[in-house]
Amino acid sequence: MKVRMIKTAAGQDGIWMAGRIYDLPDALAKQFIEANAAMSLEPAKIEIEAVEPQERAVMPRGRPKKSK
Repeated sequence: MKVRMIKTAAGQDGIWMAGRIYDLPDALAKQFIEANAAMSLEPAKIEIEAVEPQERAVMPRGRPKKSK
C-alpha cells in the first residue's frame, strides 16, 4: 500500500522519513495510518446501497365537468 509519511518513524525494518512516499506492506501501512504517522495514497473504496425513491402522493382526479 502506498502511503505518504506525516511523521518520521523508525522500526526494525528501517527509517521512514516524513514527507516521503513509501510502498509498504498492508499491515505496516495500516499501523502507521492508525497512529496518524502516515496517510494512505490508495483510492478509497466506498460502498453505497441503492435506495428506492419514496412514492409521491398523487391527488385523485375529479369527474370531468359535463357541458350543457
